[in-house]
Amino acid sequence: MTAHHLVLFQPLSAPSTTDHQLSEVFKVSSAQTVEACLGLLESADSAAETQADDVRVIIADFSSVDEADYVIGALLVDGAQEYGVPVVLLAPNSSLSQKLKAFEIGFDDYIDPDVTQEEISARVSRAIFNQIANEQLKSRLDLANATAFTAMADNSDLGSNIQFLLDINRCNNLDELGQTLFRTISHYGLSSSLQMRSLMGTKNMEANGMAKDLESQLLTHMKDAGRYVDFSHRTIINYGQCSLLIRNMPMDDEKKYGAVKDNTFSLVQGVDARIKALDEHQRLLEEKETLKKLSARVQDIMTRIDNSYQQVMREIVTVAEDTADSIQSRIPVLALSEEQEQFLEEVSHRLVSETTDVFNRGLQVDECFQILSDDMANALARVDFLEEATQEPEREVCYIEQPVDGDEDQGVELF
Repeated sequence: MTAHHLVLFQPLSAPSTTDHQLSEVFKVSSAQTVEACLGLLESADSAAETQADDVRVIIADFSSVDEADYVIGALLVDGAQEYGVPVVLLAPNSSLSQKLKAFEIGFDDYIDPDVTQEEISARVSRAIFNQIANEQLKSRLDLANATAFTAMADNSDLGSNIQFLLDINRCNNLDELGQTLFRTISHYGLSSSLQMRSLMGTKNMEANGMAKDLESQLLTHMKDAGRYVDFSHRTIINYGQCSLLIRNMPMDDEKKYGAVKDNTFSLVQGVDARIKALDEHQRLLEEKETLKKLSARVQDIMTRIDNSYQQVMREIVTVAEDTADSIQSRIPVLALSEEQEQFLEEVSHRLVSETTDVFNRGLQVDECFQILSDDMANALARVDFLEEATQEPEREVCYIEQPVDGDEDQGVELF
């Protein structure tokens, strides 16, 4: 078992010096002045020695003097408290007033002069064990506090990241997206530059909304250099269509350095996902606009075809009727037999009748064209209405009913 180290302080006024057989149990160093005693604490504290060699207790031995010098004792206690070392008083008498005075000053124990050597050693050992227990308790409390602060910091970072991922869903352009990222990054106390690459172009920006040429060129050149690019106290994070330059990484704190990398990477992933969503939204808008133009063009062409078709049908009927009338008017002067006249009359009547039947069937085709044209008009109106409803979330979205003919829906659903 390793002997604990103690300092036996005996003032210069003491007529004799004795270690009270403490050297048999402990490693004892002696001092006769407060400065020398505290100097032993400093040397033990500054030296890279094992914990067993540290001074565990100071014994203030006033047992051989008529009365304890509490001025010196107070200086000794105040100096020892800086090192967390207890001070035990070997008193010259056992009066209650002296005990109260000693505990007011801050001595850890008061040993009467009639106490045996064995009890002195036991009570000194108890003071040492109390000091060791206090150190262990303090160490555990420090560890618990550090763990609690780390957990709170991690929870705070997680909350900020979750809030960021919720906020970016309301960003409708790259400027809003970039400012949302910078607001979250300010939680970590970081200075950064951002580059976002989308179908709408490349956006470089700082926290103030402007771009710096040097950082923009650097991010452009390093966008394919890997997920992390570290140089000095700067780090570039690349992911998909987003690159982030951090200028002030915490190089002196390895744990915070790793946490910053992990958390900012998740933020960059969120930015990249939102850029892709905005690009997809832009594609849908362009496709919708193309379909609207195409549908309007088809509707216009169908209207023209319908009008032309009706005009052609009317002209055919007119020609057939004029032809029949011409034949009927020429029959009397052709000197034909009755049988021939009857044949021509039947042919002319059949021409008019069959032409009229064809015209009537053409009217049915015209109705189909009209239904298709109306369906396309309703589809375009529905697209416009849905776009307005999307811009006004509070408004209840309703749909335009398609025309129905009979039991079956004859409308054409384009969207």
